[in-house]
Amino acid sequence: MKALHKIIISDYKQRTRSYAFLVTLAISLYAAYSFVPAPGAQYTTARIGSYVGVQNSAWIGYITAMMTSVFLSMIGFYLVNSSIKKDVDTGVGMIVATTAISNFNYLLAKAWGSFLVLLSITGIVFLISIGIFFIRSNGYPFEISQFILPYLLITVPTIFFIAALAVMAEVFLHRYTIVMNITFFVFFCFVSSIQANTQPGLDPFGFKPVTTAMQETVLHRYHDTNQAVSMGFIFGHKKTFKSFQFEGIHWTLFNILSRTSLICLGLLLIFISSRFFHRFDIKQTFKTKKKTKFSEIIPQIKPIHDIRLSELPPVKPAYGIIPFIKTEVLMLVRKGPRWLWPINLGGMIALVFVPITIAHQIVLPILWFLQVGRWSDLATKEKTNRIHYFTYASYKPLTRLLPAQIISGIILSLFLAFPLIVRYLIGMQFSSILGILMGGVFIVLFAVALGILSGGKKLFEILFFLFTYTNIEKVPFTDYFGGLNNGTNYFVLIAALIAFLAFMSFQLRRFEIRRL
Repeated sequence: MKALHKIIISDYKQRTRSYAFLVTLAISLYAAYSFVPAPGAQYTTARIGSYVGVQNSAWIGYITAMMTSVFLSMIGFYLVNSSIKKDVDTGVGMIVATTAISNFNYLLAKAWGSFLVLLSITGIVFLISIGIFFIRSNGYPFEISQFILPYLLITVPTIFFIAALAVMAEVFLHRYTIVMNITFFVFFCFVSSIQANTQPGLDPFGFKPVTTAMQETVLHRYHDTNQAVSMGFIFGHKKTFKSFQFEGIHWTLFNILSRTSLICLGLLLIFISSRFFHRFDIKQTFKTKKKTKFSEIIPQIKPIHDIRLSELPPVKPAYGIIPFIKTEVLMLVRKGPRWLWPINLGGMIALVFVPITIAHQIVLPILWFLQVGRWSDLATKEKTNRIHYFTYASYKPLTRLLPAQIISGIILSLFLAFPLIVRYLIGMQFSSILGILMGGVFIVLFAVALGILSGGKKLFEILFFLFTYTNIEKVPFTDYFGGLNNGTNYFVLIAALIAFLAFMSFQLRRFEIRRL
C-alpha cells in the first residue's frame, strides 16, 4: 500500500507541474466562466425547447457540473494518456518491473494519479461555479447541496472512467499513439451524438436524470410539448427564449447506482488491462529479411587501403533548404501506420463529392486532425530521439532546419485540402481559398510553437482536439480555417496570429540553440 501511495503521489506531482496541465487549467477556468452565459450573451449552453433556466443555485450547479463532465472527458483523455509511457521513457518502468507490486495495483495507481489530476481541475471549476452564482444569482438563495451533489454524482464518476480508459488505451495501444488519439476522437463524437437518446443508466456524462427532470418541469408548469434538449455552446438570439425555474432533482437509488456503476466499469477496465499489461517487457523486433540484407552488404565493403581518393566523386556542399524540405516531407508521409493513408485519401475524395459546406466545416477539420501524430512532434522529434545536440550544431539550423519543418507541414496540410481548394477555385470563391491557406499555415505554426514551448507534443494534441471538436460543433470562436468566418477582420486576426506564432517559434528555438 505504501508503494501504491508513492506511485500515485509522484505521478500526480509530475503531471501538475507540466505545461499541458497549466494550459488545460487556464482553459478550464475560462470555460467554467462561459458555462453559464451572461444575461446579454448571444449563446446558450443548455435549454429545453424554447426555455432556459433562471440562474439560481440548482441551474448553475447542475449546468456547470454537466458541462464540466463533457469538457474534461473531451480534453482530459489527452492530458492523462501517457502516464505509462513516461515510465518507459525515463526508465522508471524497469525499476517498477522488478518490484513486488502487481500489474493491477500499478495500473490502478496510474489511474488514480490521472483521476486526481482531473479532480483538481474539477475542484477549481467547482469553486468558480459558486463564484458565478454570487455574481449572477439576482437574489436567489444559495444552496450548497445544489453544487455538491451534481459534481459528486455527475462529474466525478465520469472523470474516473476517463482516467481508467486512458490507462487501458495505453496498455493495448502503447505502440500506436496515432490510433489511440483517433480512436478516442471517434468514440467521444459517437457518445456525444447518442447522448440525448440514451437510457438513464447508460449515459457516461450523467445528463439523463437532469434533463428528464428539466423536461418534466417545463411540461408540468408551462404545458409546453416541445421537449427537445439542447446541450453545448449554441449561438443564436437568446432573447427569443423563455425562462423557467429549475429546482434540482431528487436522486433516486437507481440513479445513484447507475453513476456508481461507471466507477465499477472503470475498475473492470483496469482489471482487464492488467491481464494484458506488458510490465515494461517491450522488445524491439527486427525482421529477418532486414538482417539478411545487412549481412549481404558487409562483404561488399572495400577495405580502407583499397579506397582511392582520386576516384571518389568531388564533394559538393549543399547549403540550401530544399534537401531539408524533401527529407521532412518524406518523414511526414512515412510516419504512422500505412493504413492511415487510405483513410486520408478517402477524406480527400469526400472533399470532392460531399456538399461544399459540409466538406469545409466538417470533413476538412477531421482530415487535418488525422495528422495530429505527424504535426505534434514536427519541431521536437530531435529532442525526443536525443539528436538535438547534433542538429542544433549544424550549419544555420535556425534558417534551414526549422523553416524546412514548417514548410513541410504546410505542404502536407495544403495537399490534403487541395480538392476543396480546386472546388472553390472553380466557383471563384477566393475568400474561402484564403481561409483554407491561412488555416493550414496557422495549424502547423501552432504545432511548432507549442511543441518548442512545452518540449513535447501533448499540449498541441489537447488543443488540436478541442479546436477540431468545437469546429464540428460550429463554434465560431475556434474557427481557424475560414469554415464559419470569412470577413476582413477575421483574416487580419488570423494573419496576426500566424505572425505571432512564427515569431515565437523562431525566438524560442533561438533561445534553445544558444542555451545548448
